[in-house]
Amino acid sequence: MKLKTVRRSIGLLLLVDGVRALLSPTEHARSLQFGPPMIDDILDYFAERPELTRRFAIGEIVLGLWMTWGR
Repeated sequence: MKLKTVRRSIGLLLLVDGVRALLSPTEHARSLQFGPPMIDDILDYFAERPELTRRFAIGEIVLGLWMTWGR
């Protein structure tokens, strides 16, 4: 029961994050920049390519839906 609740919670977080990235991909990638320089470089790469960020956001939404409502 607890595992199912955790899975659904993570699924909802993925849904919200995916929708946010889908609506404003550049701003979403730039708002996450913190930590090691390698992570900043990866997020800069995504911020410069909004279409790629949108594709990952769609995947994130699909994964979130599966985790939230899947069995």
